[in-house]
Amino acid sequence: MELPIVQFPSYVEEMSTEFTHLFDQKRQLTHFKQFMTGFVSAEKKTIAHMNGLFTFHSNQSNLNRFITDATWNEYGMNKVKINLINQVESGGIVILDDYIVEKNGSEIFGADWHWDHANNRSVWGWQIADSVFSGKGIYPLLSSMYIKEKSRWNKYNDFTSKIELQMDQLSMLVDMKLVFSCVVMDKWYFSKKLTDHIEFLEKNWIVQSKSNRLVRSNGKWISLKSFGYKKVNQGGFKVITLGDQKYLMKVFTVTMKKAGRVRLLISMNQHGNINFYVSNNLAWDELTIATQYSRRWDIEVWHREGKGDFGLKDCRLRCEEGVSRYLTLSTVADTLLEIISLLSPVYAMLKKQGYTPEMKHRWILTEMVGQLISFAYKSEGMGVKKIIEGILYPYKSTKNVHKNT
Repeated sequence: MELPIVQFPSYVEEMSTEFTHLFDQKRQLTHFKQFMTGFVSAEKKTIAHMNGLFTFHSNQSNLNRFITDATWNEYGMNKVKINLINQVESGGIVILDDYIVEKNGSEIFGADWHWDHANNRSVWGWQIADSVFSGKGIYPLLSSMYIKEKSRWNKYNDFTSKIELQMDQLSMLVDMKLVFSCVVMDKWYFSKKLTDHIEFLEKNWIVQSKSNRLVRSNGKWISLKSFGYKKVNQGGFKVITLGDQKYLMKVFTVTMKKAGRVRLLISMNQHGNINFYVSNNLAWDELTIATQYSRRWDIEVWHREGKGDFGLKDCRLRCEEGVSRYLTLSTVADTLLEIISLLSPVYAMLKKQGYTPEMKHRWILTEMVGQLISFAYKSEGMGVKKIIEGILYPYKSTKNVHKNT
């Protein structure tokens, strides 16, 4: 259930001070706080809807201009976010992936037809290449809209592949001084161009591999599938437990075509299915590679929350800069909530009682309920009147609406 917002949550007020230097005007900082609060509390994340939830709100065009026309710097905002992550994490891994957000409307910037491998169909919407940090918490890092080479949105014929988008993101993360040691990605990103770039940045990498990749064995090139079944039949595999599942695993140092000398992990589950994982770190054992790669699924947590809880489905902006800033603000909102949740003893107590994805939002809403009750009580009848006005007039300024009622 949505609540009228009479005050910013205390964590938003406190953590927003880290971003003050990014804004030329005090009202820009206020708009930033509105987004940080709206992304967490609103059921619908359009700018107009989030703006209308605040009891004391101006016309939504002011909040819209904060995204489309204001002078604040995205790189600077992401750098502050990275610094906050470094303060609560002692290191972790970066996960690369991309995802599709379905859209309705031909004028939404970047919307195009994309093939959805998960559902085996074409989808109209966005395809976003992104990165996530996995440590004690899960933090969305950077997001880049993928524009197809022949898309009408590629007006300057300046095509950038998803591999190149991820290379740019990793370079920025290193430049922003994010503390991480390894990059994890699925088989679609197994490209020598990308792995060479990761090694240039002096990081380790782990990637799942397709079974048709070739490795050198007894002087011949053979597929991973053939190599894997050959090694399984020879035996000597270790039993490795991940969560409640057991696997047979063994590592080999091999020469792989278009990859060079790599560490290969062969993993077979209880159903006899074999998967292959490749790393540039030739010293890593079975458990090290398996446990680090298993954290790849943390990016799916963000994809689910980003589409639902942080409004990526609701964004309908028509300009490139607006969409990019919306994506940035949504990742910052999630990061601030993740950090304060990790630091909160209240959240820790609730989590012990049974975790649900909505819990991070719910414990913040309890504070907002208290703020609403306190405001209504202290302001007596005038406070209740203001709350009602905010509900009745969500799409126009409530500052002077009482004069006309």
